[in-house]
Amino acid sequence: MKRIILLLAVSIPLGAMAMQPLPQDTTVFINGRKLEIREGQGKINVRMYESQFPGDTLENQKVFEGIYLDGQSSEQRISVSVPFTKKKKSYYPKFDPHQAGFYMGFTKLPDGLKLNNADGVELVSSKSWEWGINLFEGAIALSRDNRWGLTSSLGWGYTSYRLDGNVSFRKEDGKSRLYPAPDNIEYSRSRLRYFHFRIPFAIEWQQRINHRGPLFASFGPEVEIRHGIRSKVRYDGKSHTAGKYLNVHPVGINLLAQVGYNNWGAYLRYSTYGLFENNKGPEVNPISFGLQWYW
Repeated sequence: MKRIILLLAVSIPLGAMAMQPLPQDTTVFINGRKLEIREGQGKINVRMYESQFPGDTLENQKVFEGIYLDGQSSEQRISVSVPFTKKKKSYYPKFDPHQAGFYMGFTKLPDGLKLNNADGVELVSSKSWEWGINLFEGAIALSRDNRWGLTSSLGWGYTSYRLDGNVSFRKEDGKSRLYPAPDNIEYSRSRLRYFHFRIPFAIEWQQRINHRGPLFASFGPEVEIRHGIRSKVRYDGKSHTAGKYLNVHPVGINLLAQVGYNNWGAYLRYSTYGLFENNKGPEVNPISFGLQWYW
């Protein structure tokens, strides 16, 4: 409420200021906040900064920017979302990023863009899946109508590929391949799994319908950092590790597309290069698709 009153107090005299030239740029400090008022090229630019932690400089975080030109105004806001916090509702159509949330979907290991299993790697599709949680998100609106913006987030998750047959991934002679189970052993379950950090960057379009929604679509690259890579098998009622690391690329670059409405969406993720290092494992490019709930 104090911020709204403060912005109104600055905005009211802008009409009069626009009618006559300012003698110089103006900087005002009010209640620990820094206001910069600059005039040039026929417009007035107002920026507000505030410190995020005690002892920080006042310029460490810009929380508002308004541009006033011929009686009209446009605003740019930089937003940061944290988990399980309720977003403020507003009648004015602000840019509402869609990154932070929980997602779950199915995974495959095809060759390129084909959805069929490739290079001898057969999966149980219904039991090959991933889940993840994007804890934080940030966004910058790019257009005055708040329909376009840049978004990013930081997330952590888990991916599991359930193998079909009595085989497992093992590393021998420096190469990772599928090998049959030893004699007299029958796997009840075999999978390749790993954990990952993901950092997506996307350009997002959104459109509100009767002040509801919004309807949105986004696309962009995503950095994936893999860890805890294991080939796991189960037999005789116990879980065993058949292999570790397995020449899997520790860092991947994905392409991520998302579409949805309001707090729900669908996603498609494609790895731009193989899961395994060149000539050290099967030539497969992970693909995943599923649903995400955004907070």
